[in-house]
Amino acid sequence: MNRTKWVKALGISSALACATSEADSVSLPPLALGNTSFMDGVAGPGGLFELPVQYYRSHSAYDARGHSVPGRQQVHSTTVLPHLAYFSSDTLLGANYGAEVLLPLVNLELDIDQGPKGRRTRQGDVIVSPFLLQWAPVSFFGRPYWQRLNFVFSLPTGSYSKDSSINTGSNVWVFNPHYVFTWELSERLEVSGRIHYAWSSRNHDPASVLGVDSIQPGQAVHGNLALSYALSDRWRVGVAGYQLKQISDDRIDGHRQKDSREQVLGIGPGVMYRQGKQTLFANLYFESAAENRAQGSQLTLRYLRTF
Repeated sequence: MNRTKWVKALGISSALACATSEADSVSLPPLALGNTSFMDGVAGPGGLFELPVQYYRSHSAYDARGHSVPGRQQVHSTTVLPHLAYFSSDTLLGANYGAEVLLPLVNLELDIDQGPKGRRTRQGDVIVSPFLLQWAPVSFFGRPYWQRLNFVFSLPTGSYSKDSSINTGSNVWVFNPHYVFTWELSERLEVSGRIHYAWSSRNHDPASVLGVDSIQPGQAVHGNLALSYALSDRWRVGVAGYQLKQISDDRIDGHRQKDSREQVLGIGPGVMYRQGKQTLFANLYFESAAENRAQGSQLTLRYLRTF
């Protein structure tokens, strides 16, 4: 039987709604889709404070074969994601090492035919990285190449109840390591990207309406890619995108679920403004090729300050 996952796991911190219209439905936890863009791999010793705000709007959902699901499929979410990071001036394996923490606050509004309806504002799952490695730039085809390795965990600390139709926590542990790069192709042109892998633990307290003992989202790979051009020392413009591909089936009570894998592609324009230690980003993404997910648009605004 075809299965539909009604709620998009938006960006790095968006909410996860646990009730759906079919008893065997499982959704991926929140992942970092479109949360970064230009000059992403460039960093150095010191501290960083970042305040991203993500707005997601969708009025359509797609099944396992990419066919539109009939009826009302409205998903609106707003996520505020304070982010603190620090890199030591000391090195390990030739890289500055550090750590980070992100504390999401999510407002989620759903109106799904035969599914959850309502609005909730609660804390999302805390995201921590106890270990980051940031390398100084090396020469790649004669141009600077920056890179970073990050070991990221999402903790099941968000608001969650098996009896609630809308939750802002996923009630699973997520291991989501990623590799980041920026390659300065010329004095004005650069390309940046992130490559992620996501593994989720079992949820042993799933939504009561499912009538099962455990659910487990499948493994996934996802990535961000951006290309920008410097108009001046302060302004950059470009295009950015993200792609998600689930690579293993969901499980319910340990059994694999056929036609359960999610995918989506988002792409759109962006702008970056930098003055001193402060940087502002704005990226707009339009989604396509969704399967087992909602499909819509996302606006990401980010304020970043180094110290």
